[in-house]
Amino acid sequence: MSADVLHQKEENIDNLEKADVLVLKEKAISIGSLEEGVENSPILEVRATVPPTDDPSLPTKTFRAWFLGILFTLALAFVNQFFWFRDNPLTIQVMVAQLLTYPLGKIMARTLPTHKFSFFGYEFSLNPGPFNIKEHVLITVMANTGATTFAAIDIIVIQELYYHDSWGFGGGLLLVITTQFVGYGLAGALRRFLVRPASMVWPVNLVNVSLFHTFHRRNPANGVLRMNDQEEQTSWRISRSMFFFLVSVASFVYYWLPGYVFPLLTSISWICWINRDSLVLNQLGSGLKGIGYLSFTLDWSSMKAWLPSPLAVPWWAQANMLAGFVFFVWILIPIMYYTNCYDGKLFPIYNTKAYDQVGQPYNLSRVLIDNRLDVQKYDEYSPVRITAFFATMYGQGLCALGAIVSHAALYHGKDIWNRVRSAKQKEEDIHARLMDAYPECPDWWYIATFVIAFGLSIVTVEIYPTSDMSWWHVVVAMCLAAAWVLPVGILTAVTSQAPTISMISEWVYGAIEPGKPIGNMIFKTYGYITVQQAILFTQDLKLGHYMKVPPRDMFIFQMVGTMAAALVAMGTTTYMMNNIDNICTDAGYPFTCPSASLFGASSIVWGVVGPRRFLASSSLYYPIIWFFVIGFFLPVPFYFLARKYPNSWVKDINVAAFMLGGGPFPPAGASIMTTWTLIGFIFNFVIKRKHFGWWSKYNYVMSAALDAGIAISALVIFFALQNNNIQMPAWWGNSSSIDQCPIVGQNWAGHDTYAEQN
Repeated sequence: MSADVLHQKEENIDNLEKADVLVLKEKAISIGSLEEGVENSPILEVRATVPPTDDPSLPTKTFRAWFLGILFTLALAFVNQFFWFRDNPLTIQVMVAQLLTYPLGKIMARTLPTHKFSFFGYEFSLNPGPFNIKEHVLITVMANTGATTFAAIDIIVIQELYYHDSWGFGGGLLLVITTQFVGYGLAGALRRFLVRPASMVWPVNLVNVSLFHTFHRRNPANGVLRMNDQEEQTSWRISRSMFFFLVSVASFVYYWLPGYVFPLLTSISWICWINRDSLVLNQLGSGLKGIGYLSFTLDWSSMKAWLPSPLAVPWWAQANMLAGFVFFVWILIPIMYYTNCYDGKLFPIYNTKAYDQVGQPYNLSRVLIDNRLDVQKYDEYSPVRITAFFATMYGQGLCALGAIVSHAALYHGKDIWNRVRSAKQKEEDIHARLMDAYPECPDWWYIATFVIAFGLSIVTVEIYPTSDMSWWHVVVAMCLAAAWVLPVGILTAVTSQAPTISMISEWVYGAIEPGKPIGNMIFKTYGYITVQQAILFTQDLKLGHYMKVPPRDMFIFQMVGTMAAALVAMGTTTYMMNNIDNICTDAGYPFTCPSASLFGASSIVWGVVGPRRFLASSSLYYPIIWFFVIGFFLPVPFYFLARKYPNSWVKDINVAAFMLGGGPFPPAGASIMTTWTLIGFIFNFVIKRKHFGWWSKYNYVMSAALDAGIAISALVIFFALQNNNIQMPAWWGNSSSIDQCPIVGQNWAGHDTYAEQN
């Protein structure tokens, strides 16, 4: 194929493909090979990262893979669960395990004996040859089960702290593992829809894939070929490995500024500097506790704590999310607040806490008897109140869910129906066909996992009567999860940003069993958190798909890793809850549990009060219920416009992605969105179009290197300095004032009784 023809095809694909293979089909674009006779993926980002090759002879379930996988799973589960309770959580990404296991695997390959052992007729060797890429992937996938904190543990914490009810270690462990393994069962059903199709890209996986090939591409034992000829069109001759090393070192050194020396770089809220005594400027300008007008961050870790890498997410998705953020956070919230909608001026502008009608924190002890709502006491005390921001974000969440449903039906309905009828499609790309060389996991493996976990879920709620749930509640929760997991998974697969069905879960149980907050949280565990875990497991399955790891090996390593991580995480939580005084309160700083506070407020709104009261026609918050309907119909006109004008900018509008723009705010600081989208625009729009050779060679490597440098730097700073109470001398760059906006926690009347809580 000539270089001119190839270049023309690249330009056509870059202009038309937006991670949706249906658009490609409609335009009848013929995807050629990058080298004569070599088929490749139809997706540009995948072609730049994943070689269309495989070596099925590489050993996978080796002693090295098991040993290092379990070691790093246990270590990450402990460290991440311990630091999850901190005021500023330190999350050790799986990237650390991916980095450290490479040299350790190489050392083991050089030092372990090669002698073969016989065990019940099965021969194996501790050292079957060079450390290879598939072992490395299995280690990383297992470690990722420990790197991802268990959301169900936040429920356990709130259950004990807010409602003084504890199931002990055994009950908590049952709650965690049943949620995880039910998620596996759902992930098995998602494989044909979210793993095999080329259009389901899972962009965040491409960062990991790029790092794997950076390490292993020179090793002939791995059968890894050169990515594509486009890499040769860049004038940069530095190897990927050296580029990774240099960027990692720079990232390691730089993170000492926002991480220790100059924390103000985490949020540059320069509008507050105009007048630090102005409440309005504080509210509008603060990037941490306000809505962050024109604020920005110079801290990569603050973005990665709440959003996927801006170098991995396609620009079209980032642009939609930025538009959603601007609309909801920078336009709608100020309008709602300063017009005193929902009595917003009684409260701070930016938080997700529950208050009473005079602006004080809601006192649960005045309305609960045996952890159930006493209606008379509730009427005598006060209806629950939330901030205008919190109410608007509830509406945004419902809007997003409605848009996800209609978007999935309109844009992916035909493909979903075809895959329901057949597990394999003729349109599948080279990577799906290469995976056909390996035996697929039998469906009964996933079905058995789901059935066992489902049965244990019923046992869990039945043997602990304070759950306020029975077997049929579990059935309803599972049906809810099953209904939402596919549309949520589709959006996550193309944007790497997962929407939440948290409010739907709470709403359903609140309507069925009002006034039972513990039951509401447990139901939420089996509804929303099950979906969340299924999406995470499916993402790892896609990583294995890209790396050509046998599906049965992936299943086994994920299962073992999840069980080990759950035991360690629950043990760590139990120890901390029993040994750290005032944990999850301001007096327990730095262990203030910021994530758990959001769960607590939600349990009050939907569990204690319930949707019948909170969203009654006489309630301030009644209009929220219409947002789902609005969101459902919003994608329809844009779908038909895109079909009528397929070559216009309208084809880039994705209402579901637009709705995700308000997603993590709060607890995320608003300052991260400006920097996140600016980086995405520079690298995934400007550089990708003007310097595609450089982008295809270095973009994902750069993302991995930034993560790696910060992860190692954060560990060094904490264990060498902060853990030993070695603090940076006080100066204006590490002032205790929140991003130099000292009164942002006040309400409109200037009362600062809420500043410490926020």
